[in-house]
Amino acid sequence: MVELRKELKYPKKNWKNSEYKNMFKLNNNEKIEDLGDKGLKIIQASDAYRFSGDSILLLNFIRAKNYEKIIDLGTGSAIIPLLLFSKRKGLSIYGIEIQKDLADMARRSVGLNNLQDHITIIQEDFRNLKNIFKNQQFEVVVSNPPYISLGQGKINPSSNRAIARHEIKGDLEDIISVSNYLLKNKGRIYLIYKSTKLMKLVITLKKYGIEPKVAKFIHPRQGENANLVLLEGIKGGKEELKIENPIFQY
Repeated sequence: MVELRKELKYPKKNWKNSEYKNMFKLNNNEKIEDLGDKGLKIIQASDAYRFSGDSILLLNFIRAKNYEKIIDLGTGSAIIPLLLFSKRKGLSIYGIEIQKDLADMARRSVGLNNLQDHITIIQEDFRNLKNIFKNQQFEVVVSNPPYISLGQGKINPSSNRAIARHEIKGDLEDIISVSNYLLKNKGRIYLIYKSTKLMKLVITLKKYGIEPKVAKFIHPRQGENANLVLLEGIKGGKEELKIENPIFQY
């Protein structure tokens, strides 16, 4: 197992330091956006995957506790680690992203906010995490997984967006399997998924010893069917599912 924090060496935060300036130099398609929370900022690219409202819904559903070790599978721009860190004390957060350009952008966003001692971005296929981490290392796993199976729907010509939406680089079972490996006993997983595939999600979680505990449905508007569901599962938890009040987006 490697000591991952040693891989990420950030130069001293000093804008007169050319190494620091070059590290956070923006590409032509990028800009810095204010997240509106405690001065946090994020780098976003106009022609790549940008975080969506799904990520914010998931963020607000996570019941993190102080000093927990958390891993975000498919972190994208690192929006969840950045905003989650400010909500509790002493969190240690890892963001896993398979796409090199997104991982690089996420890493620069972390450094831009001077959070590199607390948030670690790793460019890796989450299916390979058993080769990086020992088992049962995390209290919390977070994921906004792709929900469109291969062979269904039109694949976006943008590889960033295609990987985020289609199960090109791993499917739901891959995510739940590695989550079971990473989570401590009684550790928690937080997911957002298509509500029409809720039974698939529940069956897969239970297959890997993770008990669904809390579900919250997301509706586009009142009077319309839910299109998303937020779900909390506990590894080794007892059978008991609480359905929370729904969210109506508009």
